[in-house]
Amino acid sequence: MANTNAPFGLRPVRYVDGRAYNGAVSLYFATGATGVIRPGDPVVEAGSANTAAVQDHAAGTLPTCTIALPGSGDPITGACVAVLPVTRDSLIYREDSTDRIIAVARGADLIFEVQADAGGTALAATDIGLLAVLAAGTTSTLRSDWVLDTAVAPTTTAGFQVKLMGFGKGVKNEIGAYAVVEVLINNHTLANIADGGRLTAV
Repeated sequence: MANTNAPFGLRPVRYVDGRAYNGAVSLYFATGATGVIRPGDPVVEAGSANTAAVQDHAAGTLPTCTIALPGSGDPITGACVAVLPVTRDSLIYREDSTDRIIAVARGADLIFEVQADAGGTALAATDIGLLAVLAAGTTSTLRSDWVLDTAVAPTTTAGFQVKLMGFGKGVKNEIGAYAVVEVLINNHTLANIADGGRLTAV
């Protein structure tokens, strides 16, 4: 049976040593015109911090983040797993140009699931171990529509964003179009690919 096209962005599943993802997050602050951020969207550090108290978090205690950019050479810090509510009526995603606190799964050793698209050659078993890039979707939903971009063939290019670790373990997941794959962030702001794994300043 063919895979269903139902993107969800990046979903943390486990660490590289086999431990299950335990829900740990780091809090970031999104402010200004830095783009819509939804659960599942990849985000990247923005090189600043909150300058005033935000929801009982003192000034300077929340590093800033923005939505990541797709493609080779564009780093990722982690994935949004939740947007903290301000009131009971708060949207579950961060609207552009609003101040919201973003809960981010960001471990450099954290494996995520992501759905591949059908814009290029479908992933094959021989692609596992290679590097790939992500793409932002074109739909407007409450959850992320980011996908693994099959229009860009997996390769060994160091600046590519993720490493293909294997196909997702769901029983209805098949090799082919819209397959769910497990990935490790390769171009990570906490592991500089150009400098022997040292931390990257932003």
